[in-house]
Amino acid sequence: MTGFGDALAAAVTARESHVVLGLDPAPARVGEDPAAVRAFCLDVLASAGPACVAVKPQVAYFERLGAAGWDALWHVAAAADGAGLAVIMDAKRGDIDVTAAAYADGLLRGPVSALTVNPMMGSDAVAPFVDRARADGRGVFCLVRTSNPGAADLEDLPLADGRPWHEAVAGLVATMGEPGVGDSGLSDVGAVVGATAPQHLERLRALMPAQPFLIPGVGAQGGRPEDLGAAFSAHRAGAVVNASRSIIFADDPRRAAEELRDALWRVAERAAS
Repeated sequence: MTGFGDALAAAVTARESHVVLGLDPAPARVGEDPAAVRAFCLDVLASAGPACVAVKPQVAYFERLGAAGWDALWHVAAAADGAGLAVIMDAKRGDIDVTAAAYADGLLRGPVSALTVNPMMGSDAVAPFVDRARADGRGVFCLVRTSNPGAADLEDLPLADGRPWHEAVAGLVATMGEPGVGDSGLSDVGAVVGATAPQHLERLRALMPAQPFLIPGVGAQGGRPEDLGAAFSAHRAGAVVNASRSIIFADDPRRAAEELRDALWRVAERAAS
């Protein structure tokens, strides 16, 4: 069985893209009708999907619509999978081990390639996600240093040994991911690292050399592709970069995705040279 890290590396090479298409169908822009949400996402997929390597549906925007929203979510995920895109379910789940196992069973199935998880409760709360994902070639992305302004409130706090909290999380992620490193050199346990604080990228890459980075924050949040070189320094496919609003609500989503794809490809080439 091909592990998630190897599959992601192969997909980046085959599609010549690091772009993750964030599907955030905000009700203020898309409305409250689940059928309209599904149609909007499918239209964006058809337009921007060819320039991307993965999609990242934000689960909250679908689950708020009830059962019909869940139906729309899985329909969109299946369509993305059918188009050859990895499906990263963005749910940020995290709980005690028995509950984590239930979340993992519910979300790491079907067309889903990977799931975002919250490691705040420690390794025993992450392990059920990793075990479930690893059993059938899927992956997890653990929150390490996020892109929101409030991340500094807790994630940058110094610990007793002087390290910021997010570096301790990075060490945990690297350790849990070690058994899942494939032939490509990438693990099935990745890290969410925000583009809005690029000063942390070099250090986090040193702490997590085998982790694929899922990088949010480019576009509407202010992150810039040219600041992300350190994320690619360990591996040509070592990072995939999410963009949501800057693509899905653009006048021309295809063009927006293509421009980001080309910009990121140049950054990764420079980092690898």
